[in-house]
Amino acid sequence: MPLRVRVVSIVWLAVGLVGLTHAPSAVAQNPADMAKKAKAIAIENMKKLKIDKPTIVETDNFLVVGTIPEAKAKTLAETLEKTLKVARAAAKFEATEAAWKGKLTVYYLPDADDYKAFMRRVLQLQPETIHTNFRAEPPFVVDPADLPGKPTETDLYAHLASRIAGELLRAKGTGTQVIPEWLRDGFGRAAAVRADGTTAARYKTYRTQARSAVLNPKIGRPSTLADVMSGEKGTEILATSFAEFLAFGPKAAEFGKFLDALRPSEENPNPTPQVGFTALGWKDDMTVELAWKRWVQTGK
Repeated sequence: MPLRVRVVSIVWLAVGLVGLTHAPSAVAQNPADMAKKAKAIAIENMKKLKIDKPTIVETDNFLVVGTIPEAKAKTLAETLEKTLKVARAAAKFEATEAAWKGKLTVYYLPDADDYKAFMRRVLQLQPETIHTNFRAEPPFVVDPADLPGKPTETDLYAHLASRIAGELLRAKGTGTQVIPEWLRDGFGRAAAVRADGTTAARYKTYRTQARSAVLNPKIGRPSTLADVMSGEKGTEILATSFAEFLAFGPKAAEFGKFLDALRPSEENPNPTPQVGFTALGWKDDMTVELAWKRWVQTGK
């Protein structure tokens, strides 16, 4: 199934969808009971796909559900956990602050028919691409494990991990902050590529590619902040580099302040990233762009 360019926005499903969206309970639930309930719901949902014995791997923060072998599901879960740890730290989540209740159920469905059946029979939605709902009870993600070209399993796992990591920016605190897709996806990819550490071969390859794209682009002119925010095809690595600069660069300690500035208020009902730049002490886009390129070139 070909990947579609348009990324699905988070859809808050109607309360009536069985097993996926329940009204939030006022009574605190035991984590073990929540996980047990989530597993039972996952099994029932997979039965709707005529899969009676799905693979289920449980970790501290995730339930990975699908038809892939258990060993591969464990590898995927490990990737998700490592990326989540990096993303939470970068987004300045407190130790007790959660992006979702309980464990996130991750339906990993690389078979196109299984994915389409899940979207239509369980969610009553048209198939799109990765679908997330952190507000559901239990919270969940549905991934068709689909990328253009000939992706490796590592690529597919990192892609899913990056999407979940990116959604943390929208789930933090009040969840009202306005996060553009370039920032969500760029931050997620940056967290995922840093998950194995900045000395890993994967990260070094990315940094070389990012440096070239930012400082020596093939478009006949210098890359700009406008390119980053355009969301156009081919600007993904620029968005990743710039989001990494914001979240992991010289002002990383203040990234939470940047996110706070993206929350609507009476004074600014439609905040833009420029409001966040101002909160970090940058007076205009050119100042930000120069600081980004200096960091790409020197690491400072």
